[in-house]
Amino acid sequence: MILNLGSLAFNANIETGGGTPAWGTELGQGEGYKFAFEDMSDFFTGMVYKSVADIDKVTCPLGKGGNQRADYDFVIASLFDKVFVNGKKVNDAQFLLLVVKKLNGDHHVGRRTIKYNPRMTYRGEYINDDCYKKMAATMGLPEDAAWFVYEIFIENQDELHFTAFELGKEPRSYRNNEERKKAFINRLPKDGKRLYTIATQSKYVPQLIYYGAPGTGKSYKVNETTEQQPEENVFRTTFHPDSDYSTFVGCYKPSMAKKPVRNVAGDVMKKGEREETEDVITYKFVAQTFTRAYLRAWQTEEPVFLVIEEINRGNCAQIFGDLFQLLDRKNGESEYPVDADTDLANHLSAEMVKSGRLDIPAEVKSGKKLKLPSNLYIWATMNTSDQSLFPMDSAFKRRWSWEYVPIDYNNVESAKFEITIGGETENWHEFLKKINEKIKKVTSSEDKQMGNFFIKQSIDEKEFCDKVMFYLWSEVGKDNYQTNDAIFKYYAGDEKEPKEFSFNELYDAEKRTAILKGFIRYIKESES
Repeated sequence: MILNLGSLAFNANIETGGGTPAWGTELGQGEGYKFAFEDMSDFFTGMVYKSVADIDKVTCPLGKGGNQRADYDFVIASLFDKVFVNGKKVNDAQFLLLVVKKLNGDHHVGRRTIKYNPRMTYRGEYINDDCYKKMAATMGLPEDAAWFVYEIFIENQDELHFTAFELGKEPRSYRNNEERKKAFINRLPKDGKRLYTIATQSKYVPQLIYYGAPGTGKSYKVNETTEQQPEENVFRTTFHPDSDYSTFVGCYKPSMAKKPVRNVAGDVMKKGEREETEDVITYKFVAQTFTRAYLRAWQTEEPVFLVIEEINRGNCAQIFGDLFQLLDRKNGESEYPVDADTDLANHLSAEMVKSGRLDIPAEVKSGKKLKLPSNLYIWATMNTSDQSLFPMDSAFKRRWSWEYVPIDYNNVESAKFEITIGGETENWHEFLKKINEKIKKVTSSEDKQMGNFFIKQSIDEKEFCDKVMFYLWSEVGKDNYQTNDAIFKYYAGDEKEPKEFSFNELYDAEKRTAILKGFIRYIKESES
């Protein structure tokens, strides 16, 4: 539920006075005040599930002079003990939501409003006031920081989630309501989408692998999300057969350093006014992609992405090692922390001091334990055409979400691509559909098919030969050369029977154009 902007804000003051938070959002406007907001069903289901029987023990300042029962009816009060802000659990916190109905007055009689006032009490305790302070700490904010809540939603019937945005580490003042409202709006997502918040599990999947044929746009799918993030929050690596734990996490490596030259007495020698130095080899821990992404995620509340291209080309069991256990997550965080080796722990401990977050567990801050925070997302791509040297085991696969990226023959951009051979053009999509049908038939699989963005633009004869024909030969053609399923065939001139050709013949300048024209004709006219 999107809140009335400015109705739940802290330390964001109006210089001329006024602008006091209303601490409430109307659940429906218009005739009859029918409920009208997104996630209505989930929201009310959760409120009913967490409702309190002794609603008479609830107090809430309402109306002029704080009159409660005279002008308003308390419809339902719900007490939540699982509270999250921006996807992070607010430890030892409870929160009270109250729905009230206007009974009397000159205006808005019958309107229902959700209340979240910090001055509300339940059994004499200011539950919400305490929770708001703990929420700020969970976000890594000092007590007098300026921030506001944009959205409240309920998941799993018993989890109360807040979407919150920081305005500044210190109190903020604005000339008037309009200026403050503009500051709020500037902190909201710019893409117009209704997104829950930075780092909530409703927004991003913790571990995700995009898979499909080459050229379907798997990396593009990843980039659609990561390009919206600050550059310092995106880390990339590519797995290959030689990748291992040290190239993914880090290890000690030699480096050159300057060392003072000392005499036999141990005194530093000087040359003129300057100390004499010599080059020496030292060793220091060099963090790799995983460690750099891990540290960044613990140093910010924003989403941090670790992107692994071609994840199936490396030995994942060897590369991840005991990090494999961290992929079991609960509420976005690793459910089972693992011990860090001494070298890594020392590096993490030294770097963690740079974090301004207050919610880092002591064992994580010391570097002794590794635990993925909920704002660290590990996304990967996988080509189904690649023959994995090290197949992923089922236990590893289970810890990832998988999203297939299909070949999109309806894509407007790639549908404009053309292949030019000997002055004649052929539409890329028309050729692609036919060749993919042929590939599927001769391989009994879709894995070797080409995606619509296998080429990035219109191409000429040489590019077609170097990229498309080379792929077809290496992945399909050479395996069925001189068999009944051979795909490297072409029509020569007016002949009605196709001839087979070798890859080598494509680089005969006198033959290539005719072969390629005849090949495309053969693919278009042959039965799939």
